Amino acid sequence: MRLIRSFWNWLGAFFHSIRFRLTMWFVLILAIVLTVFSAFIYLAQARDLRYDAARAMQDKFGRLQAYFHSPEWQNSNLAPSDVPNTEAPLQQNDLLILTDPGGHVVQNWGNELQNPGPLIAALLETRNQPPHELTVYQQSVTVTDDDHNRTTGDYLFIISSVLRGDTLIGYLIIGSPSQLNDQLARLMASLVFGSLGMLAIAFFGGLWLADRAMRPVQTIARTAQIISESDLNRRIHMKGRDELAELAGTFDDMLSRLQAAFDRQRRFVADASHELRTPLTIMNLEVSRILSGHRSSGEYQHALQIVNAEGKRMTRLVNDLMTLARMDAGQTILQFENLDLSDVTVEAVERMSALAEEQKVQIEMRDLPELHVHGDRQYLIQMVSNLIENAIKYGGPNQTVQIQTGRTQDKATLRVSDTGPGIPPEHLPHLFDRFYRVDQARTRHSDEGPSFPDGSGLGLSIVAWIVQSHGGEIHVESKVNEGTTFEVTLPLAK
Repeated sequence: MRLIRSFWNWLGAFFHSIRFRLTMWFVLILAIVLTVFSAFIYLAQARDLRYDAARAMQDKFGRLQAYFHSPEWQNSNLAPSDVPNTEAPLQQNDLLILTDPGGHVVQNWGNELQNPGPLIAALLETRNQPPHELTVYQQSVTVTDDDHNRTTGDYLFIISSVLRGDTLIGYLIIGSPSQLNDQLARLMASLVFGSLGMLAIAFFGGLWLADRAMRPVQTIARTAQIISESDLNRRIHMKGRDELAELAGTFDDMLSRLQAAFDRQRRFVADASHELRTPLTIMNLEVSRILSGHRSSGEYQHALQIVNAEGKRMTRLVNDLMTLARMDAGQTILQFENLDLSDVTVEAVERMSALAEEQKVQIEMRDLPELHVHGDRQYLIQMVSNLIENAIKYGGPNQTVQIQTGRTQDKATLRVSDTGPGIPPEHLPHLFDRFYRVDQARTRHSDEGPSFPDGSGLGLSIVAWIVQSHGGEIHVESKVNEGTTFEVTLPLAK
């Protein structure tokens, strides 16, 4: 039972496979082509055979007419042996009938018809229609030969009028055995069995070809089955330049993108956990230290300041994470409108002026021409604010942050520069990665108080998403110990 069940399962899968359906479509198309071709061959051959048979009967009738006008007719019974040195007008199994105008047999030569009345009546009836002089007719009849053997078969007949002057005195009917139906039957059998054989060969050959063509798909399917989230290193590496090799290459590229996405997700979760664990650890340590004994009011105040600063940092981190999650899920809806990029920049500077004053950083606004762009006002303000905040944090106290806007061809540009320690070149390609920090130059020192701003490593990622959502680009230039410049280009409104 298990073997039968396995066989039926295999048979069902086979009948529902693409290989079987491709093969059946191929066989069906070939069957249609063979049917049309065989029908053409059959009809053409039948036409030619009928034409040849009719010509042979007409030639035989012509020889018979010539024989009737020859001297041999006087002493002959139309048998082949009665006509020496000439072609006999009647061949083996031929028959000749002479009737009166009413269709009654007057005399016959050669084979003898059994029950000739219905046949002669039918032939005379066709004769009364406006026929050709030598029209050939085919009938199935029973004849008796000279040895009194009866046979039934197809005969070809020609009927001609016998005239004396203008007076009809009878009809002359000549008949000859016909192999036309047998020939056509053999031709039909050859075409049918030949076509069936070709279809069988095409079926099994099509299965073989379809199996070879579908092997790469099976390889892709098996690879997809054994791939899991924790094992994305497998690749197909199919060689070739056909469509299936292109599909395999696309599948490999998709796996590479998935692997990169899962790696980013794992790094993102690990970094988020680390970023959240650090302030929680600091808060727990401060609370434990304060609760371990009696402390002065100054110590309590310092501990609460630390807890407050770490709580704000956690709140900011959670808000940034929620913003990025909505962006990745496509749940962020931008309200596009025509607005002035310089007005957006001025509003962002006003928002960040308090932080700049607290950090003793001077914001210097240079040229701010009127530049109309098509974008979401709130997100553009957030973009500029994040860039300014980044420059304030890492530029250091008593430094200057320069902001200016301009126009390059059909693009609006925004430049935010600081005079901080700069960024080493090897870190520039990773600045917009989430939770990425250049610790060597742009993290706060441990001796700085809790009020010193500390970033989550997500601000520049949010900036990059906003710029891309507005069809723009962002670039960064930096020199160690000289400063850093972020340049954003956005399309101008039409």
